[in-house]
Amino acid sequence: MIVALLFLFSIVYMLMILLFAGAAATSGARPGDGYRPRVSVIIAARNEEEQIGACLESIVRLSYPQELLEIIIVDDRSTDRTAEIVSRYRGRQAHLRVLHIEKENELLPGKTNAVMSAVDVSRGEILMFTDADCRVPPTWVEDTVSYYSDPTVGVVAGFTSLIGENWFEEMQALDWFVLTSVAAATTRLGFPVTAVGTNLSVRREAYDSVGGYREIPFSVTEDYALFHAVTASGRWKARFPMDPATLVESTPCHDWKQLYDQKKRWFTGGRGMDAKSLLIFAFPYVFNFLILLGAFFSPWWAVGLAVAIKLLVDYLLCLPATLAFHRRCLLFEYPLFEVYYYMYVLTFPLLVIFRGQITWKERTFRN
Repeated sequence: MIVALLFLFSIVYMLMILLFAGAAATSGARPGDGYRPRVSVIIAARNEEEQIGACLESIVRLSYPQELLEIIIVDDRSTDRTAEIVSRYRGRQAHLRVLHIEKENELLPGKTNAVMSAVDVSRGEILMFTDADCRVPPTWVEDTVSYYSDPTVGVVAGFTSLIGENWFEEMQALDWFVLTSVAAATTRLGFPVTAVGTNLSVRREAYDSVGGYREIPFSVTEDYALFHAVTASGRWKARFPMDPATLVESTPCHDWKQLYDQKKRWFTGGRGMDAKSLLIFAFPYVFNFLILLGAFFSPWWAVGLAVAIKLLVDYLLCLPATLAFHRRCLLFEYPLFEVYYYMYVLTFPLLVIFRGQITWKERTFRN
């Protein structure tokens, strides 16, 4: 019985991953340039004194016309030098605004409150979000908003490249490329699943049409919640292009504790996924579990075949992003990544089921 299931799941997994790899690779066709709406770039920062300077250096180099651009930095009750560093840039850029969060919002705590407060005072037709530990390319705004030239597009996500200096950080970079490739592929195929707030934008009309964060159920992953609300409304299209022109750079977790907290937050925030999204993530979980079960109750050749198929198609899923973004060096981390990927796919869903409380940015949340 297990041998038959291993064979069936291996074939379906192979077809699914090959479909995702092909869809991700063809997701980057950009419409013509020339669309120039008013844009608000929103960055929430909490205790980011080590990263906010590099982020703002990239932000002030944006080439989008300043008369159509506003930058809103939200100091989310930082206790370090974040506010002081941001104030230096405010004097250099007339279109840069600073918003200070004075107290917590009990109904929408944490980053959700910070982002919502910025949206409330912003004036852009397009709202763009990134994080305080990210760096954006100079043409990030115009290359992203070009996808909004189609008036039916309500949300546009983008890829993020983690800049690693050792095997641990580069392994995470490969992981991000794989996860966002799946997200880009599902969006390309017409059933968008998720997006990441390091590189996300939404049309204000789409944001307002779902009631904004005040009407969206609270989630510790507010970026996913917004993306899901807009795409689930049935009114708006989503784009998730594999476009080097919109690639954002960010920093990886520096130790296992940070990585554990990040993954737990992501999995916890994803508990509200719809059925099709859960199926996409549940299928690899069951396949990996069958491989583990087969190691004890199946012939070695059956398990070996399943593992070989998994290793091959997972590698093919890594290729589109690593080639498109000129990060081929990350493929050297593939063997280590596969071990890491296998372990967290099996363990994290169970942790989320039994422990819903998470700690992030010195704050504790229950989703």
